[in-house]
Amino acid sequence: MVAARAKPVKPTPRLKSFRYQLEFFGLRLICSIIPRLPYHWIQPIANFAGFLFYYLDSSGRAVAIDNLRVAFGDTYDVAARNRIARASFQNFARTMLCLLWSPNLTPENYQNYIRIVGLDIDPVHGCKNAHGIYILSHFSNFEWLSLGSSFAMGPGLAVAQTFKNPLIGPIFDRLRSLGGHSIIPPSRALVRMIKRLRAGGIVGAAADLRINPKLGAVPVRCFGLWTSMSPMAGILHERGNARIVPSQIFPEPDGFFRIVYHPPLEIPEGSTHQQIAQACWNAMEPIIRKNPELWLWSYKQWRYKPSHSPVETYPFYANLHARFENILTESEK
Repeated sequence: MVAARAKPVKPTPRLKSFRYQLEFFGLRLICSIIPRLPYHWIQPIANFAGFLFYYLDSSGRAVAIDNLRVAFGDTYDVAARNRIARASFQNFARTMLCLLWSPNLTPENYQNYIRIVGLDIDPVHGCKNAHGIYILSHFSNFEWLSLGSSFAMGPGLAVAQTFKNPLIGPIFDRLRSLGGHSIIPPSRALVRMIKRLRAGGIVGAAADLRINPKLGAVPVRCFGLWTSMSPMAGILHERGNARIVPSQIFPEPDGFFRIVYHPPLEIPEGSTHQQIAQACWNAMEPIIRKNPELWLWSYKQWRYKPSHSPVETYPFYANLHARFENILTESEK
């Protein structure tokens, strides 16, 4: 007789509350320590922390390695996939530590750590009558891309990330608003962004590939595979009469970072939200292909898959989703 497997016991509200409190005070402690450290300590600490979490987080490691498999095929062997995935963990650790170190950044000194390229010739930034949507992806130090942009161009709007632990959200909101950004909740974020654009302001939008199809996502091809992306850039472009400027950030050999603002995308008149989302992603993917270790491979970038796709084509975690099938069918009409 085979014994029935016991169902996992969900934590009681009291245990969950205790865990949330523990996470909160742990983060508060880290936030009090990291800004006191010399900046040149951040990278070696991040390398060690990322190396450690790579081996401790078996779930995230498996996601990262399988993502690399489906994205690059035989371009990288198993050893190379492991190396890139480990470097990706280290890059993310550095991104988070830089955010925690951010209270040391000011409008007067940020250029000692973050260098700006392309803003002086950016036709959107240089014209008072041009409204701009600056898009980014979870590539390299995306937290400092947002902060550096707020120092260089002035404050804009940033959508607050939703955490399972509601106690830690305000800490990250405070850090992300150090350059003057207004942190807004996801509810009614689109309405506020449209109003900001129409008033002559600028907004930032992330090329997020993990949007539930039920939330109005559009399908895009990412590394040749279908996934779901927010239509926000297309909606803002359409309703805010704004140009879309891709932006990215790169680590420099001397330990600092370089923000690059690319030329605005040329969006043909009458483009659909899906076509605009695809154009945004197409501006990002070539850079990720050249620097795969700087992207967040541990994120589940392909949560949904087409029903007709072979099993091995998509990552092991990808699932069928009726609404995803519907938006794929609609995009092909």
